[in-house]
Amino acid sequence: MIELGARYTERNFIETKVIPFTYSDAKQSLLFSSQNAVQSVFSKTDFNLLLKNKRCYCVGEKTKVALEENGLKVSHFEENASNLADFIVKNAKNEDFVFFCGKERRPDLEAQMELNKIKLESIEVYQTLLKPKAIGAFDIVLFYSPSGVRSFLQDNSLKQTVCICIGPTTAEALPVSKRQIVIATSPTVEHMIYQTKKQLPS
Repeated sequence: MIELGARYTERNFIETKVIPFTYSDAKQSLLFSSQNAVQSVFSKTDFNLLLKNKRCYCVGEKTKVALEENGLKVSHFEENASNLADFIVKNAKNEDFVFFCGKERRPDLEAQMELNKIKLESIEVYQTLLKPKAIGAFDIVLFYSPSGVRSFLQDNSLKQTVCICIGPTTAEALPVSKRQIVIATSPTVEHMIYQTKKQLPS
């Protein structure tokens, strides 16, 4: 932000914690909800070999990169869970799936899979913890998740603030006028910064 001529404050309003989980090797394709899910699964050192050569799908390009860094080949990714479910319904409905995910998640993917009678086992591998704190007023706030929104709002207000969101799901969590919300055209940090630049005085 400094190169944009703006002062900024960076704070973590959430943290994630790996939770105990079990997985028995089966003939299932793999689904990953996020980078956090990848990090949690591969915190168990034997999972590199256990999951090797399995068909893999995920949400988010950075999740795809994280999986590839752990030796998995990603067959397909989408930028949100609903779009990934649509793809699976159209192109992979005869596969069985195991879904590595967080405890707090939207039901979109699981609901669509159930509706289309696609076998899905969900395994929760991490938990999101809120870390609220009062930080004062800002002209612009960037939000990266609905849980980040919830945590921020516990001790802060958004009365006159422009809220830049990484995606529509995060935007839906904001109890403010739509005029205050800007959604990144692609869910990446780079597009968030681009939208921020557009909000700054020229």
